[in-house]
Amino acid sequence: MLNRVRKDLRYYLQEHQDRNNLILHYFAFLSAFVAWIFLFINIKVMLVLALIHYALSWIGHFYYEGNKPAAFRYPHIGFYAGFTWFFIRTIEIITRKDIIHSWINKQD
Repeated sequence: MLNRVRKDLRYYLQEHQDRNNLILHYFAFLSAFVAWIFLFINIKVMLVLALIHYALSWIGHFYYEGNKPAAFRYPHIGFYAGFTWFFIRTIEIITRKDIIHSWINKQD
């Protein structure tokens, strides 16, 4: 299973190589994460945050990356790999260590 996650994260990062796109995606997934919390608090806020998520992601892909979002072709990868990347990236920002690249290139 870990090999599948690594493969999907490699694909995800391959589709997200532009630095500006990655920045937009980080804030897009932050917005999506907060939207999940607001699902139980205020549905209108949740919908606005979900729209922000998609707007940021699509701007990143169409304007900076020049490709289509992974969610168009592989919705499950776009969802779980995106959130996995977001949480790992948050840990990288806090610890100032590169975790994801060494992990996805690791051979079991």
